[in-house]
Amino acid sequence: MNILQLLADLAAVDPESYQRLSGRRGALTSLGQTGRRAVAAAVPLAFGTMLTKAYGRRSNTVLDAFSLALTLEYLESEFYKQALASALVFPGSSKAVFQQIYQHEQDHVALLQETLRLSGAALPDKPKFDFTGSKNGTRAALFPTVFQDFSTFLKVAQLLEDTGVRAYKGQADSLFTDNDLLEAAIRIHAVEARHAAHIRGLRRAQGANVRPWISKGEEVITVKDVTDAVYIGEDLDRQQLPAVDTKIPFFPNDTTQIVTSTADKAKLSLAEAFDEPISSTTASTIASLFIYS
Repeated sequence: MNILQLLADLAAVDPESYQRLSGRRGALTSLGQTGRRAVAAAVPLAFGTMLTKAYGRRSNTVLDAFSLALTLEYLESEFYKQALASALVFPGSSKAVFQQIYQHEQDHVALLQETLRLSGAALPDKPKFDFTGSKNGTRAALFPTVFQDFSTFLKVAQLLEDTGVRAYKGQADSLFTDNDLLEAAIRIHAVEARHAAHIRGLRRAQGANVRPWISKGEEVITVKDVTDAVYIGEDLDRQQLPAVDTKIPFFPNDTTQIVTSTADKAKLSLAEAFDEPISSTTASTIASLFIYS
């Protein structure tokens, strides 16, 4: 399998879909197919109001959702940029893969920046990043060898990508009233999820106990009470349905088995089957671990 071609295909570069925002409202037109895919469209005055209006069951606005997304894309893009520029040794053909992933993140940044610009909103400043987690040497590093040891690099990459995936899902409620804005966010979300799965595959190839998806049964790579927020809530085996206050069990009792599984294995499988969102507050807190002023 040509993983570079697969990743390129999964980036969904179709300008009529992946790179379209709010076409039915005339908010943005299709993005170009070259360079950083700059947006070539004018935006009606109403679009700025649309971005700052709160939708859904939260007080978050569309502008809040896209501003958070841009900060997270800055985070991921800069992470891969620094890794590729460092002395980190990438085994086999993995460096080319991460160059492709980095380009995906750059494309996401460009898309979100142009969306905010055309809405008339001020772009959030790009933060300063320290991926050791030491906040530029002002505290003990969380990952001191992140750009020296490939295994550590992969662990941090997994944490960042999994955070991004859950954060995009968490912002969907702020976008659901506009199908095109929601579609654009979900398409980015899907690419980020595939990045995460591929990184997990690289870790597994190194012998790590990890699955292509988030699982309670895999190796713990978080720092207790610091980065474990990345996976809080991912062990749920019951799902909340819309407009229902009670969580709905999948089976009438906890002893029901799936095929020949034990009850514990059944619960593990159920937890793995659903990826849980995280709030904007949680996503921002995780991102702040790698940001300094």
